[in-house]
Amino acid sequence: MKGISAIALIIVTVLAANPIAAQQQQDSESSMLPEIDPQDIEIRSQFQARFPGLRRQPILGFDPNPRVYQIDPNRTPFMETHEQVVANLPVSQLSRPAPPRYMAFPYSSPQKVFGRLGFGSYISPEAQFWGVKQLNNKSYIGGDFDYSSSDGHLDNQNSSFRFFDANAKYATKLSKKSQLSVNGGLKTSFNNMLDLPATTIPADARKKYSGINLGTEFRHFKNSITGWKASAGIRYYNIDLKNADGLTGQSEERVYNVSVAKRWAGGNTDETFTAKIGAKGGNYENAIAQDSWLTAQGGLVYERLFNYATNVEVDASVYYAQDGIDSKVYLGPEVTVEHPLLDILTLKVTAGAQPYMKTLEQQHSKNRFLAVQNRLQHTYRLYGKGEASIEYADQGEFNFGFQYEDFSNYPIFLRSDNGQFGNPVYEFYEMRYRDAYKVSAYASVVHQIIPEKLRVNGKIYLRSPKLKGGGRIPFEEKIGINSGITVQPFDGITFEAWADYVGSRRTFQTNEKLDSFILFGGQVDVQITERFGAYIKLVNILNQDYEVWQGYNERPFQAYGGVTVKL
Repeated sequence: MKGISAIALIIVTVLAANPIAAQQQQDSESSMLPEIDPQDIEIRSQFQARFPGLRRQPILGFDPNPRVYQIDPNRTPFMETHEQVVANLPVSQLSRPAPPRYMAFPYSSPQKVFGRLGFGSYISPEAQFWGVKQLNNKSYIGGDFDYSSSDGHLDNQNSSFRFFDANAKYATKLSKKSQLSVNGGLKTSFNNMLDLPATTIPADARKKYSGINLGTEFRHFKNSITGWKASAGIRYYNIDLKNADGLTGQSEERVYNVSVAKRWAGGNTDETFTAKIGAKGGNYENAIAQDSWLTAQGGLVYERLFNYATNVEVDASVYYAQDGIDSKVYLGPEVTVEHPLLDILTLKVTAGAQPYMKTLEQQHSKNRFLAVQNRLQHTYRLYGKGEASIEYADQGEFNFGFQYEDFSNYPIFLRSDNGQFGNPVYEFYEMRYRDAYKVSAYASVVHQIIPEKLRVNGKIYLRSPKLKGGGRIPFEEKIGINSGITVQPFDGITFEAWADYVGSRRTFQTNEKLDSFILFGGQVDVQITERFGAYIKLVNILNQDYEVWQGYNERPFQAYGGVTVKL
Protein backbone atom coordinates (compact mmCIF):
# COMPACT_ATOMS: atom_id res chain seq x y z
CA MET A 1 0.00 0.00 0.00
CA LYS A 2 2.86 2.33 0.86
CA GLY A 3 4.45 1.86 -2.60
CA ILE A 4 1.16 2.54 -4.37
CA SER A 5 0.70 5.80 -2.39
CA ALA A 6 4.22 7.05 -3.29
CA ILE A 7 3.70 6.31 -7.02
CA ALA A 8 0.38 8.23 -6.95
CA LEU A 9 2.01 11.30 -5.31
CA ILE A 10 4.76 11.47 -7.97
CA ILE A 11 2.21 11.27 -10.81
CA VAL A 12 0.12 14.12 -9.32
CA THR A 13 3.22 16.34 -8.89
CA VAL A 14 4.38 15.88 -12.51
CA LEU A 15 0.94 16.60 -13.90
CA ALA A 16 0.74 19.84 -11.86
CA ALA A 17 4.23 21.07 -12.90
CA ASN A 18 3.79 20.57 -16.64
CA PRO A 19 1.30 23.48 -17.10
CA ILE A 20 3.60 25.92 -15.18
CA ALA A 21 6.70 25.00 -17.26
CA ALA A 22 4.67 25.21 -20.45
CA GLN A 23 3.51 28.69 -19.43
CA GLN A 24 7.06 29.88 -18.69
CA GLN A 25 8.33 28.48 -21.98
CA GLN A 26 5.52 30.15 -23.84
CA ASP A 27 6.29 33.55 -22.16
CA SER A 28 10.01 33.25 -23.02
CA GLU A 29 9.31 32.43 -26.61
CA SER A 30 6.91 35.38 -26.97
CA SER A 31 9.30 38.01 -25.29
CA MET A 32 11.56 40.16 -27.50
CA LEU A 33 14.15 40.77 -24.67
CA PRO A 34 17.25 38.62 -24.48
CA GLU A 35 17.90 36.54 -21.46
CA ILE A 36 20.57 38.39 -19.40
CA ASP A 37 22.18 37.21 -16.24
CA PRO A 38 22.02 40.03 -13.63
CA GLN A 39 25.66 39.39 -12.83
CA ASP A 40 26.59 40.41 -16.39
CA ILE A 41 25.07 43.92 -16.12
CA GLU A 42 27.78 46.64 -16.20
CA ILE A 43 27.02 49.34 -13.62
CA ARG A 44 28.57 52.73 -14.50
CA SER A 45 26.93 54.72 -11.77
CA GLN A 46 28.02 54.87 -8.13
CA PHE A 47 28.74 51.30 -7.03
CA GLN A 48 26.62 50.30 -4.10
CA ALA A 49 26.56 46.49 -3.96
CA ARG A 50 26.99 43.34 -6.08
CA PHE A 51 25.13 40.38 -4.73
CA PRO A 52 23.64 37.37 -6.51
CA GLY A 53 19.87 37.60 -6.66
CA LEU A 54 19.81 41.46 -6.41
CA ARG A 55 16.67 42.38 -8.23
CA ARG A 56 17.50 46.08 -9.03
CA GLN A 57 20.71 48.08 -9.42
CA PRO A 58 21.27 51.84 -10.02
CA ILE A 59 21.18 52.70 -13.68
CA LEU A 60 23.31 55.38 -15.32
CA GLY A 61 21.51 58.72 -15.51
CA PHE A 62 19.13 58.19 -12.61
CA ASP A 63 19.41 59.86 -9.16
CA PRO A 64 18.62 57.38 -6.39
CA ASN A 65 17.94 60.34 -4.02
CA PRO A 66 15.38 62.51 -5.80
CA ARG A 67 14.95 66.16 -4.58
CA VAL A 68 11.82 66.49 -2.52
CA TYR A 69 10.73 69.94 -1.32
CA GLN A 70 9.66 69.72 2.28
CA ILE A 71 8.61 73.44 2.32
CA ASP A 72 6.87 75.30 -0.43
CA PRO A 73 9.47 77.72 -1.87
CA ASN A 74 6.72 80.20 -2.70
CA ARG A 75 5.38 80.35 0.84
CA THR A 76 4.94 83.67 2.69
CA PRO A 77 7.71 84.05 5.33
CA PHE A 78 6.71 84.27 8.98
CA MET A 79 7.68 87.66 10.48
CA GLU A 80 8.36 87.57 14.23
CA THR A 81 7.89 90.55 16.50
CA HIS A 82 10.75 91.77 18.73
CA GLU A 83 8.92 90.40 21.78
CA GLN A 84 8.65 86.93 20.18
CA VAL A 85 12.34 86.95 19.26
CA VAL A 86 13.41 87.91 22.80
CA ALA A 87 10.99 85.40 24.33
CA ASN A 88 12.70 82.56 22.43
CA LEU A 89 16.25 83.56 23.44
CA PRO A 90 17.96 81.73 26.29
CA VAL A 91 18.37 83.81 29.42
CA SER A 92 22.19 83.78 29.08
CA GLN A 93 21.89 85.94 25.93
CA LEU A 94 19.75 88.65 27.50
CA SER A 95 21.17 91.87 28.93
CA ARG A 96 19.87 94.93 30.71
CA PRO A 97 18.29 97.51 28.40
CA ALA A 98 20.35 100.58 27.65
CA PRO A 99 19.51 103.62 29.81
CA PRO A 100 17.77 106.58 28.17
CA ARG A 101 20.15 108.95 26.43
CA TYR A 102 21.21 111.89 28.58
CA MET A 103 19.60 115.06 27.32
CA ALA A 104 21.57 118.11 28.37
CA PHE A 105 19.78 121.41 28.74
CA PRO A 106 19.93 123.07 25.30
CA TYR A 107 22.08 126.02 26.31
CA SER A 108 23.40 126.21 22.76
CA SER A 109 23.21 123.99 19.71
CA PRO A 110 26.33 121.97 18.80
CA GLN A 111 28.80 124.07 16.86
CA LYS A 112 32.29 123.73 15.43
CA VAL A 113 33.40 127.05 16.92
CA PHE A 114 32.12 128.91 19.99
CA GLY A 115 33.62 132.16 21.26
CA ARG A 116 32.74 134.74 23.89
CA LEU A 117 34.33 138.16 24.28
CA GLY A 118 33.27 140.61 26.98
CA PHE A 119 34.26 143.50 29.17
CA GLY A 120 33.43 144.21 32.82
CA SER A 121 33.81 146.51 35.77
CA TYR A 122 37.28 147.59 36.97
CA ILE A 123 38.66 147.30 33.41
CA SER A 124 38.15 143.53 33.36
CA PRO A 125 38.18 141.91 29.91
CA GLU A 126 37.29 138.23 29.54
CA ALA A 127 37.33 135.79 26.65
CA GLN A 128 36.54 132.12 26.11
CA PHE A 129 36.99 130.04 22.97
CA TRP A 130 36.32 126.47 21.93
CA GLY A 131 36.71 125.03 18.43
CA VAL A 132 37.15 121.78 16.54
CA LYS A 133 38.00 121.10 12.89
CA GLN A 134 37.67 117.72 11.19
CA LEU A 135 40.62 117.39 8.82
CA ASN A 136 39.33 114.24 7.15
CA ASN A 137 37.29 111.15 8.00
CA LYS A 138 40.09 109.88 10.27
CA SER A 139 41.44 112.88 12.16
CA TYR A 140 40.49 116.18 13.80
CA ILE A 141 42.13 119.07 15.60
CA GLY A 142 40.64 121.14 18.42
CA GLY A 143 41.54 123.81 20.93
CA ASP A 144 40.28 126.08 23.67
CA PHE A 145 41.46 128.98 25.81
CA ASP A 146 40.21 130.94 28.81
CA TYR A 147 41.31 134.50 29.58
CA SER A 148 40.39 136.94 32.34
CA SER A 149 42.12 139.94 33.88
CA SER A 150 41.46 143.07 35.92
CA ASP A 151 43.13 146.38 36.66
CA GLY A 152 42.26 145.94 40.32
CA HIS A 153 39.39 146.89 42.62
CA LEU A 154 41.16 147.88 45.87
CA ASP A 155 42.18 151.48 46.66
CA ASN A 156 44.74 150.78 49.39
CA GLN A 157 46.80 148.21 47.49
CA ASN A 158 47.54 146.87 44.04
CA SER A 159 45.04 144.11 43.21
CA SER A 160 45.44 143.57 39.48
CA PHE A 161 45.64 140.05 38.04
CA ARG A 162 45.63 138.04 34.81
CA PHE A 163 44.83 134.39 34.09
CA PHE A 164 45.33 132.77 30.70
CA ASP A 165 45.17 129.06 29.88
CA ALA A 166 45.17 127.56 26.34
CA ASN A 167 45.06 123.94 25.16
CA ALA A 168 45.14 122.11 21.82
CA LYS A 169 44.59 118.51 20.75
CA TYR A 170 45.11 116.44 17.61
CA ALA A 171 43.61 112.95 17.21
CA THR A 172 43.70 110.48 14.34
CA LYS A 173 42.83 106.86 13.50
CA LEU A 174 45.88 104.91 12.45
CA SER A 175 43.72 101.91 11.56
CA LYS A 176 40.29 100.49 12.33
CA LYS A 177 41.55 99.38 15.74
CA SER A 178 44.19 102.01 16.62
CA GLN A 179 43.93 105.66 17.65
CA LEU A 180 46.59 108.26 18.46
CA SER A 181 46.13 111.63 20.13
CA VAL A 182 48.58 114.42 20.97
CA ASN A 183 47.80 117.36 23.25
CA GLY A 184 49.58 120.44 24.51
CA GLY A 185 48.92 123.48 26.63
CA LEU A 186 50.25 126.86 27.72
CA LYS A 187 49.48 129.06 30.71
CA THR A 188 50.71 132.47 31.76
CA SER A 189 49.33 134.48 34.67
CA PHE A 190 50.19 136.99 37.35
CA ASN A 191 48.62 138.00 40.63
CA ASN A 192 49.42 140.85 43.02
CA MET A 193 49.96 139.55 46.52
CA LEU A 194 48.03 140.73 49.55
CA ASP A 195 49.28 143.74 51.50
CA LEU A 196 51.55 143.03 54.49
CA PRO A 197 51.30 145.88 57.01
CA ALA A 198 54.06 146.62 59.53
CA THR A 199 56.67 145.07 57.24
CA THR A 200 59.24 146.32 54.78
CA ILE A 201 57.62 144.37 51.93
CA PRO A 202 56.34 146.76 49.22
CA ALA A 203 52.62 146.80 48.51
CA ASP A 204 53.16 145.90 44.87
CA ALA A 205 54.60 142.41 45.45
CA ARG A 206 53.64 140.31 42.44
CA LYS A 207 53.76 136.60 41.68
CA LYS A 208 54.05 135.41 38.08
CA TYR A 209 53.15 131.97 36.75
CA SER A 210 54.10 130.29 33.51
CA GLY A 211 53.83 126.72 32.35
CA ILE A 212 53.69 124.34 29.43
CA ASN A 213 52.51 120.74 29.02
CA LEU A 214 52.75 118.05 26.34
CA GLY A 215 51.14 114.62 26.25
CA THR A 216 50.16 111.73 24.02
CA GLU A 217 47.90 108.69 24.20
CA PHE A 218 47.71 105.55 22.03
CA ARG A 219 44.76 103.12 21.98
CA HIS A 220 44.44 99.74 20.30
CA PHE A 221 41.12 97.94 20.84
CA LYS A 222 39.80 94.90 18.98
CA ASN A 223 36.31 95.79 20.20
CA SER A 224 34.72 97.94 22.87
CA ILE A 225 36.20 95.73 25.63
CA THR A 226 39.40 93.99 24.58
CA GLY A 227 42.47 96.12 23.96
CA TRP A 228 45.14 98.24 25.55
CA LYS A 229 46.16 101.88 25.86
CA ALA A 230 49.32 103.79 26.77
CA SER A 231 49.86 107.43 27.70
CA ALA A 232 52.77 109.72 28.55
CA GLY A 233 53.16 113.38 29.40
CA ILE A 234 55.34 116.14 30.77
CA ARG A 235 54.49 119.44 32.51
CA TYR A 236 56.73 122.39 33.34
CA TYR A 237 55.68 125.09 35.81
CA ASN A 238 57.48 128.18 37.09
CA ILE A 239 56.51 130.56 39.92
CA ASP A 240 58.37 133.86 40.31
CA LEU A 241 57.78 136.21 43.26
CA LYS A 242 59.13 139.74 42.72
CA ASN A 243 59.42 142.93 44.78
CA ALA A 244 58.94 141.09 48.05
CA ASP A 245 62.38 141.73 49.58
CA GLY A 246 63.26 138.88 51.94
CA LEU A 247 60.48 136.67 50.57
CA THR A 248 61.50 137.13 46.95
CA GLY A 249 62.09 133.79 45.35
CA GLN A 250 61.39 131.35 42.58
CA SER A 251 60.17 127.77 42.25
CA GLU A 252 60.48 125.50 39.23
CA GLU A 253 58.71 122.19 38.80
CA ARG A 254 58.79 119.40 36.22
CA VAL A 255 56.26 116.57 36.33
CA TYR A 256 56.38 113.37 34.25
CA ASN A 257 53.86 110.56 33.89
CA VAL A 258 53.61 107.31 31.95
CA SER A 259 51.04 104.50 32.13
CA VAL A 260 49.99 101.31 30.30
CA ALA A 261 46.72 99.40 30.76
CA LYS A 262 45.36 96.25 29.08
CA ARG A 263 41.76 95.04 29.33
CA TRP A 264 40.19 91.76 28.27
CA ALA A 265 36.89 89.93 28.69
CA GLY A 266 36.35 87.21 31.29
CA GLY A 267 34.54 83.92 30.95
CA ASN A 268 31.23 85.26 32.28
CA THR A 269 28.74 87.72 30.87
CA ASP A 270 29.70 91.38 31.48
CA GLU A 271 33.01 90.44 33.10
CA THR A 272 36.30 92.24 32.39
CA PHE A 273 39.86 92.31 33.70
CA THR A 274 42.28 95.23 33.46
CA ALA A 275 45.99 95.05 34.21
CA LYS A 276 47.66 98.42 34.68
CA ILE A 277 51.05 99.86 35.54
CA GLY A 278 52.23 103.45 35.67
CA ALA A 279 54.34 106.07 37.36
CA LYS A 280 54.15 109.81 38.03
CA GLY A 281 57.09 111.77 39.30
CA GLY A 282 58.83 115.10 39.23
CA ASN A 283 61.43 117.39 40.68
CA TYR A 284 61.33 120.96 41.95
CA GLU A 285 63.74 123.61 43.20
CA ASN A 286 63.28 126.63 45.45
CA ALA A 287 65.16 128.40 48.24
CA ILE A 288 64.52 125.71 50.89
CA ALA A 289 64.32 122.47 48.88
CA GLN A 290 65.72 120.75 45.82
CA ASP A 291 63.88 117.45 45.86
CA SER A 292 62.31 114.86 43.58
CA TRP A 293 59.33 112.60 44.12
CA LEU A 294 57.81 109.46 42.59
CA THR A 295 54.46 107.66 42.77
CA ALA A 296 54.55 104.25 41.04
CA GLN A 297 51.49 102.01 40.72
CA GLY A 298 50.71 98.48 39.57
CA GLY A 299 47.52 96.48 39.93
CA LEU A 300 44.59 94.54 38.53
CA VAL A 301 40.99 95.72 38.14
CA TYR A 302 38.09 93.22 38.08
CA GLU A 303 34.62 94.31 37.02
CA ARG A 304 31.47 92.22 36.63
CA LEU A 305 27.72 92.64 36.44
CA PHE A 306 26.15 89.99 38.66
CA ASN A 307 22.63 88.77 37.95
CA TYR A 308 22.23 91.55 35.37
CA ALA A 309 21.74 94.04 38.19
CA THR A 310 24.64 94.37 40.66
CA ASN A 311 27.81 95.93 39.28
CA VAL A 312 30.99 95.14 41.26
CA GLU A 313 34.40 96.69 40.60
CA VAL A 314 37.50 95.69 42.56
CA ASP A 315 40.84 97.49 42.13
CA ALA A 316 43.80 95.69 43.72
CA SER A 317 46.73 98.10 43.39
CA VAL A 318 50.05 98.56 45.13
CA TYR A 319 51.88 101.91 45.24
CA TYR A 320 55.43 102.95 45.89
CA ALA A 321 55.70 106.57 47.05
CA GLN A 322 59.00 108.39 47.47
CA ASP A 323 59.65 112.07 48.22
CA GLY A 324 62.33 114.17 49.84
CA ILE A 325 61.15 113.21 53.33
CA ASP A 326 60.03 109.58 53.19
CA SER A 327 59.69 106.53 50.94
CA LYS A 328 57.13 103.80 51.51
CA VAL A 329 55.03 101.03 49.94
CA TYR A 330 51.27 101.53 50.22
CA LEU A 331 48.29 99.31 49.55
CA GLY A 332 45.77 101.04 47.30
CA PRO A 333 42.64 98.86 47.05
CA GLU A 334 39.21 100.10 46.03
CA VAL A 335 35.87 98.29 46.00
CA THR A 336 32.71 99.71 44.42
CA VAL A 337 29.29 98.02 44.52
CA GLU A 338 26.30 99.49 42.72
CA HIS A 339 22.87 97.89 42.91
CA PRO A 340 19.40 99.04 41.78
CA LEU A 341 16.94 98.24 44.57
CA LEU A 342 13.90 99.54 42.74
CA ASP A 343 13.16 101.00 39.35
CA ILE A 344 13.79 104.46 40.78
CA LEU A 345 16.36 103.75 43.54
CA THR A 346 20.05 102.88 43.09
CA LEU A 347 22.55 102.34 45.91
CA LYS A 348 26.31 102.74 45.53
CA VAL A 349 29.02 101.98 48.11
CA THR A 350 32.74 102.69 47.67
CA ALA A 351 35.68 102.04 50.01
CA GLY A 352 39.41 102.23 49.41
CA ALA A 353 42.79 103.83 50.02
CA GLN A 354 45.25 105.71 47.85
CA PRO A 355 48.46 107.76 48.18
CA TYR A 356 48.77 110.87 46.02
CA MET A 357 50.93 113.94 45.53
CA LYS A 358 49.57 117.44 44.94
CA THR A 359 52.06 119.33 42.81
CA LEU A 360 53.23 122.92 43.25
CA GLU A 361 51.05 123.90 40.31
CA GLN A 362 47.95 122.46 42.00
CA GLN A 363 48.73 124.11 45.34
CA HIS A 364 49.39 127.56 43.84
CA SER A 365 46.24 127.29 41.72
CA LYS A 366 44.23 126.67 44.90
CA ASN A 367 45.85 129.46 46.91
CA ARG A 368 47.21 132.25 44.72
CA PHE A 369 48.77 133.96 47.77
CA LEU A 370 51.02 131.02 48.63
CA ALA A 371 54.71 131.82 49.07
CA VAL A 372 57.22 130.12 46.77
CA GLN A 373 59.29 128.35 49.46
CA ASN A 374 57.48 125.06 49.95
CA ARG A 375 58.30 121.37 50.28
CA LEU A 376 56.11 118.55 48.95
CA GLN A 377 54.99 115.34 50.68
CA HIS A 378 52.73 112.42 49.78
CA THR A 379 49.25 112.25 51.29
CA TYR A 380 47.66 108.88 52.12
CA ARG A 381 43.86 108.86 52.04
CA LEU A 382 41.50 106.20 53.47
CA TYR A 383 37.89 106.70 52.46
CA GLY A 384 34.42 105.21 52.50
CA LYS A 385 31.32 106.51 50.77
CA GLY A 386 27.66 105.53 50.50
CA GLU A 387 25.29 107.15 48.02
CA ALA A 388 21.67 106.74 46.96
CA SER A 389 20.19 108.03 43.69
CA ILE A 390 16.46 108.41 43.20
CA GLU A 391 15.14 109.02 39.68
CA TYR A 392 11.67 110.12 40.70
CA ALA A 393 10.72 111.39 37.24
CA ASP A 394 11.97 111.28 33.68
CA GLN A 395 13.40 114.78 34.09
CA GLY A 396 14.53 114.65 37.73
CA GLU A 397 17.09 113.00 39.98
CA PHE A 398 17.79 113.27 43.71
CA ASN A 399 21.06 112.15 45.34
CA PHE A 400 22.20 111.98 48.93
CA GLY A 401 25.17 110.34 50.60
CA PHE A 402 27.67 110.11 53.44
CA GLN A 403 31.45 110.05 53.31
CA TYR A 404 34.35 109.53 55.70
CA GLU A 405 37.95 110.40 54.86
CA ASP A 406 41.11 109.89 56.90
CA PHE A 407 44.30 111.70 55.79
CA SER A 408 47.93 111.25 56.67
CA ASN A 409 50.00 114.34 55.76
CA TYR A 410 47.10 116.47 54.59
CA PRO A 411 48.29 119.86 53.16
CA ILE A 412 46.94 122.90 55.01
CA PHE A 413 47.54 126.64 54.62
CA LEU A 414 48.50 129.04 57.40
CA ARG A 415 49.27 132.72 57.30
CA SER A 416 50.69 133.40 60.78
CA ASP A 417 53.71 131.38 61.86
CA ASN A 418 53.10 132.36 65.53
CA GLY A 419 56.83 132.48 66.15
CA GLN A 420 57.64 129.12 64.57
CA PHE A 421 60.02 130.71 62.08
CA GLY A 422 61.29 133.53 64.30
CA ASN A 423 58.99 136.18 62.88
CA PRO A 424 55.63 136.77 64.59
CA VAL A 425 54.27 139.17 61.94
CA TYR A 426 51.90 138.16 59.19
CA GLU A 427 53.52 136.79 56.07
CA PHE A 428 52.38 135.27 52.83
CA TYR A 429 50.70 131.89 53.16
CA GLU A 430 52.82 128.86 53.97
CA MET A 431 51.95 125.21 53.41
CA ARG A 432 52.28 122.57 56.11
CA TYR A 433 51.21 118.91 56.46
CA ARG A 434 49.02 117.57 59.26
CA ASP A 435 46.96 114.42 59.92
CA ALA A 436 43.26 115.10 59.51
CA TYR A 437 39.86 113.56 58.90
CA LYS A 438 36.53 114.66 57.39
CA VAL A 439 32.99 113.42 57.96
CA SER A 440 30.48 114.81 55.49
CA ALA A 441 26.93 114.42 54.23
CA TYR A 442 25.36 115.92 51.14
CA ALA A 443 22.17 116.05 49.11
CA SER A 444 21.59 117.31 45.57
CA VAL A 445 18.73 117.58 43.11
CA VAL A 446 18.43 118.27 39.38
CA HIS A 447 14.98 118.68 37.88
CA GLN A 448 13.56 119.96 34.61
CA ILE A 449 10.25 121.41 35.67
CA ILE A 450 9.37 122.09 32.05
CA PRO A 451 11.45 119.91 29.71
CA GLU A 452 13.96 121.98 27.74
CA LYS A 453 12.40 125.16 29.15
CA LEU A 454 12.88 125.38 32.92
CA ARG A 455 15.50 123.55 35.00
CA VAL A 456 16.58 123.92 38.63
CA ASN A 457 19.53 122.38 40.47
CA GLY A 458 20.87 122.55 43.99
CA LYS A 459 23.31 120.94 46.40
CA ILE A 460 23.87 121.28 50.13
CA TYR A 461 26.76 119.72 52.05
CA LEU A 462 27.60 119.45 55.73
CA ARG A 463 31.03 118.35 56.93
CA SER A 464 33.34 118.31 59.91
CA PRO A 465 36.92 119.05 58.78
CA LYS A 466 39.10 118.21 61.81
CA LEU A 467 42.81 118.05 62.58
CA LYS A 468 43.78 115.01 64.61
CA GLY A 469 45.83 117.17 66.96
CA GLY A 470 42.75 119.28 67.71
CA GLY A 471 40.93 122.11 65.98
CA ARG A 472 39.43 122.53 62.53
CA ILE A 473 41.22 122.38 59.21
CA PRO A 474 41.93 126.06 58.45
CA PHE A 475 39.99 127.81 55.68
CA GLU A 476 37.52 124.94 55.17
CA GLU A 477 33.81 125.54 55.87
CA LYS A 478 31.37 123.24 57.65
CA ILE A 479 28.39 124.05 55.43
CA GLY A 480 27.92 125.10 51.84
CA ILE A 481 25.12 125.48 49.29
CA ASN A 482 25.23 125.68 45.49
CA SER A 483 22.08 126.35 43.49
CA GLY A 484 20.99 127.55 40.08
CA ILE A 485 18.07 127.97 37.73
CA THR A 486 17.97 128.07 33.93
CA VAL A 487 15.03 129.34 31.88
CA GLN A 488 14.67 129.23 28.10
CA PRO A 489 11.22 130.66 27.29
CA PHE A 490 11.98 130.96 23.57
CA ASP A 491 14.56 129.62 21.18
CA GLY A 492 17.56 131.91 21.14
CA ILE A 493 17.19 133.45 24.61
CA THR A 494 18.40 131.94 27.89
CA PHE A 495 18.23 133.27 31.46
CA GLU A 496 20.49 131.90 34.19
CA ALA A 497 20.75 132.69 37.89
CA TRP A 498 22.82 131.16 40.69
CA ALA A 499 23.36 131.46 44.43
CA ASP A 500 26.33 130.06 46.36
CA TYR A 501 26.67 130.07 50.14
CA VAL A 502 29.93 129.39 52.02
CA GLY A 503 29.83 129.02 55.80
CA SER A 504 32.23 130.55 58.28
CA ARG A 505 35.82 129.27 58.45
CA ARG A 506 38.67 129.30 60.94
CA THR A 507 42.29 130.31 60.48
CA PHE A 508 45.20 128.41 62.09
CA GLN A 509 47.18 129.64 65.11
CA THR A 510 45.38 132.97 65.28
CA ASN A 511 42.06 131.07 65.49
CA GLU A 512 40.35 134.02 63.85
CA LYS A 513 37.01 133.55 62.17
CA LEU A 514 36.21 134.41 58.57
CA ASP A 515 32.56 135.34 58.12
CA SER A 516 30.21 133.39 55.90
CA PHE A 517 29.06 134.92 52.61
CA ILE A 518 26.52 134.38 49.86
CA LEU A 519 27.06 135.22 46.19
CA PHE A 520 24.20 135.90 43.77
CA GLY A 521 24.73 136.14 40.03
CA GLY A 522 22.86 136.05 36.76
CA GLN A 523 23.33 136.00 33.01
CA VAL A 524 21.24 136.55 29.89
CA ASP A 525 22.21 135.13 26.48
CA VAL A 526 20.46 136.32 23.33
CA GLN A 527 21.04 134.75 19.91
CA ILE A 528 20.63 137.67 17.49
CA THR A 529 21.47 135.79 14.30
CA GLU A 530 22.43 132.23 13.51
CA ARG A 531 26.09 133.04 14.17
CA PHE A 532 26.18 136.08 16.46
CA GLY A 533 24.68 136.87 19.84
CA ALA A 534 25.13 139.02 22.94
CA TYR A 535 25.22 138.47 26.69
CA ILE A 536 25.01 140.40 29.96
CA LYS A 537 26.40 138.97 33.21
CA LEU A 538 26.09 140.24 36.80
CA VAL A 539 28.37 138.92 39.57
CA ASN A 540 28.07 139.45 43.35
CA ILE A 541 24.77 141.25 42.96
CA LEU A 542 24.46 141.79 46.75
CA ASN A 543 27.84 143.57 46.74
CA GLN A 544 29.15 141.31 49.50
CA ASP A 545 32.38 142.28 51.26
CA TYR A 546 34.02 138.88 51.77
CA GLU A 547 37.37 137.10 51.98
CA VAL A 548 38.27 133.68 50.58
CA TRP A 549 41.82 134.03 51.97
CA GLN A 550 42.42 136.10 55.06
CA GLY A 551 43.81 139.56 54.32
CA TYR A 552 42.46 140.00 50.79
CA ASN A 553 39.02 141.42 50.00
CA GLU A 554 37.54 139.89 46.88
CA ARG A 555 35.82 141.91 44.16
CA PRO A 556 32.43 143.59 44.90
CA PHE A 557 29.55 143.88 42.41
CA GLN A 558 30.61 143.56 38.76
CA ALA A 559 28.74 143.86 35.48
CA TYR A 560 29.89 142.30 32.20
CA GLY A 561 28.67 142.54 28.65
CA GLY A 562 29.87 141.19 25.34
CA VAL A 563 29.25 139.18 22.20
CA THR A 564 29.17 135.48 21.34
CA VAL A 565 30.11 133.81 18.06
CA LYS A 566 29.01 130.39 16.80
CA LEU A 567 30.26 128.90 13.55
